[in-house]
Amino acid sequence: MLTMQIQEAARANRKFFAVGGLRAGAVGLLNELPYIAIIVLGLVGICWTSISGTPATAYWVILTPICAFVCSAVGWRRDAGTGERVAMIVTQIVKWAAVLVAMYLITISDTSKLLNSDARGLMLLTLLALGVFVSGIHLRAWRLCVTGAFLAVAVPIAAWFEQAALLLLLIGAALIAFGLARWWVRNRVLRSAA
Repeated sequence: MLTMQIQEAARANRKFFAVGGLRAGAVGLLNELPYIAIIVLGLVGICWTSISGTPATAYWVILTPICAFVCSAVGWRRDAGTGERVAMIVTQIVKWAAVLVAMYLITISDTSKLLNSDARGLMLLTLLALGVFVSGIHLRAWRLCVTGAFLAVAVPIAAWFEQAALLLLLIGAALIAFGLARWWVRNRVLRSAA
C-alpha cells in the first residue's frame, strides 16, 4: 500500500515538472522583476545616502528615468493593440519630468541648508514613490500602485531605523551575548555530563 502511494506521488511530481510547474514559477518571478528592481533600487538609494552622508543627487537623477521606463513598459504592454500608446508615453514623459524637476528643486533650493542629507534622501524617495504610485493609478496597474505604496511606507521606516540605529545595535549585541552565553552554558553542561 505504501509503495503504491509513493509511486503515485512520484508520478504526480513528474507530471508537475513535465507540465512546466517550475518554469511557470520562474516566469512569474520574471514578470515581477521590474517592480522588485524599483523597490531594491529605491532602498539602495536611501542606504547610500545614509552611509555616504551626501545627498547622492546623481543616483536619484539616474533612477528616476529608470522608473519612468519601467512604468512606460507596463503601460505599453497594457495598451497592446490600441492606439493610445503615444498618448500614454507622452503622459508618462511629462509626469516623470515633473518628478525630476521637483527632485532638482529640492536639491538646489535653500532647503538644502536646512535639511541634512538623510532627510533630503527621504524626500527624494517620497517623490519617487509618489511618481510610481500615480503612474500605477493612471495606467490602472495595481502592481505599480503597490510598488509606490511600498516605497512610501519605506520612508518612515527608514527614518525610524536611522533614529534608532544605536538602539538596534544594542539589541543586536544583547541577542548575540545571550546566544553566546547560552552556547557556553550548554557546552559546559554537555561536557560535565560526558
